[in-house]
Amino acid sequence: MSQKTYIANDESLKSFADLNYLDLAKHESIWKNMIDTHPFNQALTVFLPGCSINLANEHFNQKLGYYYQVESPLSILLDLNFFKTFFQSDQYNLMMHTLNTDLNTDNVIVLDPEGNLSLSLVKDAYEKFGIQVQHRSKASMKHNKYIINIPLKDNQLHPGSKQFERLKWCLENTLTQTFKLVFAATDKVTGQSVDIEWPSQVKKVTKIDIEPQFETLTDIHIPSFESINHSLNSQPAENWDRHVMNALEWIGLAYIKSNRIKARITKAVDPFISVYKAPVPFLDSQTGTLIKWKGFLPTSFIHNVMTMIRKLMVPDIINHWTSLTVYGYRDSPYTWKGKEHYAYLNSENDYTFLMMPEHQTAYTLQFYGSHHSNV
Repeated sequence: MSQKTYIANDESLKSFADLNYLDLAKHESIWKNMIDTHPFNQALTVFLPGCSINLANEHFNQKLGYYYQVESPLSILLDLNFFKTFFQSDQYNLMMHTLNTDLNTDNVIVLDPEGNLSLSLVKDAYEKFGIQVQHRSKASMKHNKYIINIPLKDNQLHPGSKQFERLKWCLENTLTQTFKLVFAATDKVTGQSVDIEWPSQVKKVTKIDIEPQFETLTDIHIPSFESINHSLNSQPAENWDRHVMNALEWIGLAYIKSNRIKARITKAVDPFISVYKAPVPFLDSQTGTLIKWKGFLPTSFIHNVMTMIRKLMVPDIINHWTSLTVYGYRDSPYTWKGKEHYAYLNSENDYTFLMMPEHQTAYTLQFYGSHHSNV
């Protein structure tokens, strides 16, 4: 049955993405900016074709930081010692995001590394809160949400000021619920995780190390992607963007360990179910290593993983290609350049780097979702 039979006036929902090809050294500021403008991330996956799990373990099995899972009211942000350490001092970056909240139906709160607090409130909570919204986006109006943005590092917002005391009263008297939150604090210079001294109002704190998980994929057809492996100055192949999307599709299948990329398939797949064919030609190696991290991942952590990968992009270790994919929060009032992201409409909030060691280049694909056409 055709979809138009039962949804006669339905329009296809558009999703937006950005595909680029760049030199990792010459365009370093571009790909680093992609990482920095997407601060709230919950998972990262790396695939190393032809790399043994022992070698991957040797280079990547190290603790690159930690974060905290907390149950607390938001009023802790204005605790005098806490506020002085993270908002009046320029020494640290502090990030925060609510857990298990639905942007369509719940109050969702985030704090970006620059100290900007964003409260995406449902109508009832907003009407009681006590601070007005200055501007509403089309998306927030469509979903009946109210987003209040407060720059906690603003010099005019300090203990004793009218703005500080007003916000403090609102957090202590109107928006008083206990939230499940994740926090990550990093040193602004080194990017290293730093400990947080928690105010007494915090009800529960769990410190969680960011640690890798390794898994070997064996007996798989690994494409060489030679049709898109060229220098930045050479003429790209015809339909190069389609070839890149085919490559990224294969990488996605590798991440989920799909049988579609197996070299030996015991039972043929019915073409009614799938007509997928992997890009050819294949590498001689049929083994690769998946590395996965999960948790609240600061951008400094992602930069560190990129540095580790680039050190391995040499002829005797990773000489064909490698990939890195970062997964953002599905429901968040702050994603690409501060825009909200509603999972009910389009949950893609991710980006992938497909890196080519031979030319030290990378294809970058940013998935914006449905509300980011102007990014």
